[in-house]
Amino acid sequence: MAELAAWGALAFAGGFIPGWIDLRPVGVQAPALVLMIVNFALTLPGRAPVLLVAIASWLALPVVHAVALHEFNPGVVVALVPALIAGAGGRIFGSLLDTASAQLTEPTAVATGPWYRRPLSTRFLLAVSLTVIAAIGVPMLSAMIRPMGFRAPADWQIMVWMIMSLLGWIAAAPVILRERPLVRRLSDDDAPGIRPLEFLAHLMVVGVLVVIHTAVVLVLSALLAIPVLEHWRDLTPVLFSVFLPLDLLAYLSILALGAASDVERHRRAAAQRAAALAAESLDNRLSALRARLNPHFLFNALNSVTVLARSGKSNEAADVVDGVTSLLRYVLDDRRAAVPLREELDFARRYLEVQRVRFGERLKARVTSSAEADEALVPQLLLQPIVENAVEHGVAKMLDGGTVVVDAATTGDTLRVSVSDDGPGPATGEPRGIGLASTRERLTHEYGPGATLQLTRASDGGGTRVEIVVPLRR
Repeated sequence: MAELAAWGALAFAGGFIPGWIDLRPVGVQAPALVLMIVNFALTLPGRAPVLLVAIASWLALPVVHAVALHEFNPGVVVALVPALIAGAGGRIFGSLLDTASAQLTEPTAVATGPWYRRPLSTRFLLAVSLTVIAAIGVPMLSAMIRPMGFRAPADWQIMVWMIMSLLGWIAAAPVILRERPLVRRLSDDDAPGIRPLEFLAHLMVVGVLVVIHTAVVLVLSALLAIPVLEHWRDLTPVLFSVFLPLDLLAYLSILALGAASDVERHRRAAAQRAAALAAESLDNRLSALRARLNPHFLFNALNSVTVLARSGKSNEAADVVDGVTSLLRYVLDDRRAAVPLREELDFARRYLEVQRVRFGERLKARVTSSAEADEALVPQLLLQPIVENAVEHGVAKMLDGGTVVVDAATTGDTLRVSVSDDGPGPATGEPRGIGLASTRERLTHEYGPGATLQLTRASDGGGTRVEIVVPLRR
């Protein structure tokens, strides 16, 4: 709604121009033409509704008459018709800009924020740049023609010429953008920068555009009965000299948008390739993690089964086999990248239960969490290397064993998960942090800078604490 109001206000302000011109004794052609130009220019970018722009710009006419002349001119009612026609024409020719912009890479859209912070579309940029160039041409052409001394066209007729020019640039934009790689291939060189042959090719293209531009304007002027035929020989070099810089500027503007689009496309492709490589690397690390669900752990678990079976403790052996089977089933399930935290905590409980067969009473464990933390989504196998480190580098190195504590809780929109042990604590040079490097990389890839993993001493007496802090995902 705010954007519609802005376009309506802009159209209303633009309507004051033809309203002011209508106060002068210049006939009806000039104000009607300027009103049509206002509507055409505002609807060309494709953001403003035709009806809104036509009504808003037309309303300015009776306002000008009421303020300046203190009367209402019924004739201004008719002006709404050309305003609507010009607005519809802007939308129609805007479709040609859509054809051109379809060959360009659009800026990344901003999902949130006010409408005026949205990135400008390539259609909008093309429309504004070409319209501005056409507007620049009006005073240039008028300044060149007036000193020549012959019966020059009126200002409104000069505006007709520049409207012809604008429509020609709009029609040429899709062709220029589509064929610009052909000009590049003429140099037969992929090196950066413009090659001499390519530079000459661009100059030839601009020269051809200027010749066609001048010829078309003269022919259409004759068809529209604009009085130039008797002086067409004198007018031709004037039009050529004016259209040359304008066509060059329009051509460079179109090519500049194409070049910017190519840079954006290459940037996005490079970002996609980098993301794919990072994801592949991460998948490979996760696959390696799955493949190694500590071979020592599997060996020790199976060895414990053998010992239990030979000791006649078949029930305990069966429990260990069930535990190992459950762990392997979870590890080999690669269908999900994220799982509820409660599944990770259940995995940690089963892992610690199986390890208790190896360590006996030397290993104590406690796993706690809040109800909201249980439902939080986290990457699968997030806790495995951390809990494994707590057992291998904490409990296993203590003669009397120790305790592994896993705790999860939420604070606002943050999830905190900690794994601590009362072992000897992290020592310099110990390979404990190597297993955590891949976990930290996974968290950064998944959550960005909002995720942290810290390894600290649990207390003054020793022990290790690993704390993970990530944004809460429900």
